[in-house]
Amino acid sequence: MISYASAAEDKEARREVILEAALALFLEDTRRLPTVAAVASRSKLAKGTIYIYFDSKEQIFASLLIRELRAFIAFVTRYFENARGDGPEIVAEFVAQYVSYVRDHPSLMWLDSMGYAMLEPNLTDAQALDLNLQFAEALEDAGRAMDAVLGLPQGEGVELLIRSFALTRGLWQLVDIPQSVRTNPSFASHPFARMDFGRDLARALTQYWRGAWEMSPRPDAPDAGGS
Repeated sequence: MISYASAAEDKEARREVILEAALALFLEDTRRLPTVAAVASRSKLAKGTIYIYFDSKEQIFASLLIRELRAFIAFVTRYFENARGDGPEIVAEFVAQYVSYVRDHPSLMWLDSMGYAMLEPNLTDAQALDLNLQFAEALEDAGRAMDAVLGLPQGEGVELLIRSFALTRGLWQLVDIPQSVRTNPSFASHPFARMDFGRDLARALTQYWRGAWEMSPRPDAPDAGGS
């Protein structure tokens, strides 16, 4: 039993070394995926060893993406499991923390922007299904926590999260412009060049959640001392 456990732990530790090396390389140039050879070199492993753990560079980065997504959804779940106050207060603080999290973890959105165009088309059907199932399951956990603390109809929390993430993704892709383009004199006066991701995301989410809260057919949210 001990030897099996040790072998499994060693395998997981090596897998994490590969993922961390891949992430470090990606953050050096977020416009393209590094090669398997580059990941092997950075992780100080043979290229063939990488293929023991991952079928392709796309699978490496799909694994990184789901790791980032699950960490993000875990943050959302923890927030709502520990939230106190009335509904509008909880929502306002959530928007502030949501925006801070996304700004503090830029790898989440950089990897996500690669997902549709570069990752999923190069995964097998089974790998793509696994990626989406893991994200969906994590979202459902967060949605249930939201439903409970905000007194929402069952399933509404996950719908709010899905739309919020879609809004975040779209705004990120609009704003993620190369600095050389953003500062070009012929473009610098354009509204896109003046957008600030954190500021504009906070405004957009506040407007969306305020409208969603007002329109939601729900009973009053339980207070902090409720059972």
